[in-house]
Amino acid sequence: MKIAICDDERKYVEETENNVKAILGEQNIDAEFDLYFSSSDIFDCGKFYDIAFLDIEMEPYSGIEVAEKLKQTNPYIMIFIITSYDSYLDDAMDLNVFRYIKKPIDARRLKSGIIKALESIDSNIITFFLKNGEASTNVLSDDIVYIETTGRATRVVTVNGEYISENKMDFWKEKLIASFFYKVHKSYIINMKHISDYKRDTVGLCGKYSVPIAYRKQAEFRSYFLSYFGGR
Repeated sequence: MKIAICDDERKYVEETENNVKAILGEQNIDAEFDLYFSSSDIFDCGKFYDIAFLDIEMEPYSGIEVAEKLKQTNPYIMIFIITSYDSYLDDAMDLNVFRYIKKPIDARRLKSGIIKALESIDSNIITFFLKNGEASTNVLSDDIVYIETTGRATRVVTVNGEYISENKMDFWKEKLIASFFYKVHKSYIINMKHISDYKRDTVGLCGKYSVPIAYRKQAEFRSYFLSYFGGR
């Protein structure tokens, strides 16, 4: 999960970051944070974010203008407006921001909002058990790069690290039902969003992983690949 925080007052950026990290930690969710102290920096960044926390009263771009720009990259982004002012509430509602939170930040209201955002975000949270133990963990489906069968377990490779899960491939087939997941081999499910290169019998992911495509799947996958990326 990728998160942006922008406020021209450093103390609010740091406070928001600390609160959000603590809340996500309770949910066992890893996240990358980009911190911005100038609205021009985030406005011109061109990056994809799942959640953004924005002040409204900023120069040269207001939080509303930044939110509009971020939605061009990800229309499903969860926008939290954090401000001392009520005068922009109508503009925020017109933009369909997810939450409008007043300063000073109410940690309980922030937590409630983040949990609701996680439930609504365009990535399902998947809970699974780790191998050789009773512990469980959560990952966002968007963050999964690929799933691989390994013995009687599965290897879960994500953008934030790897896990060995006691859950078998049937479990992942049932959970990973979004259109961007594809079973290229009886032992592999890949996330199309992380494809970096593609050959007839292999697919590259994140520029560092190579996954085989089963011979019987090659023609079918080629058609799906062209359809998926041609329709975006």
